[in-house]
Amino acid sequence: MNLKKELRQKLYRKRAQAFQNDQQSEEKAADKLVDMVAPLLERPVSHLEISSTVVAGYIPIGSEIDPRPLLSEFHKKGALVCMPEVVSADAPLQFRQWSPGDLLISGALGTLQPLTTARILEPDVMFLPLVGIDQNGVRLGQGGGFYDRTLSKFLPQGLFTIGVAFDEQMVDEIPKEPHDQYLDGVISPSCCKVWSEDRQTRYLKQS
Repeated sequence: MNLKKELRQKLYRKRAQAFQNDQQSEEKAADKLVDMVAPLLERPVSHLEISSTVVAGYIPIGSEIDPRPLLSEFHKKGALVCMPEVVSADAPLQFRQWSPGDLLISGALGTLQPLTTARILEPDVMFLPLVGIDQNGVRLGQGGGFYDRTLSKFLPQGLFTIGVAFDEQMVDEIPKEPHDQYLDGVISPSCCKVWSEDRQTRYLKQS
């Protein structure tokens, strides 16, 4: 087992424990994300205006942290929100419009997604699930390559990427391979961090 696989397994366990602890907590991690995302709503760190921005999120699977409360905040501010749709096992994700309370249906590979009649959108900002993220913004995913392909498609268009994680998923360093992409920022129940292009911290909020 190589270093990346070992790290992934270790972080799976950490995420699962963080999720279990969160289920027993009175103040849920998803609600804490709303507090952390507030600065991005009031003065976006990207060049985008929230009221004209397409924001992509995800429907949590297993022990992934739930981003829907923070996506609802973007929706309240006038952003168009969308969720991913698996088109095929080797294709980039496609995104369809979603509003809080909308019906979700079963999609490919056991995922939930918006109705196939929902409008297809191209995101300006993307909140991504992850297994781990390091101090420079290197993301460790599930290993299936869906987000690697998706980022390769949308990053040339100026996509702004933010990982969503429990604090326990943050590590000092993740081995970076050529296909790995740096994220622009990360948000957790206690931190909102954005990096500059030279990987220096440009903005930081901590609880």
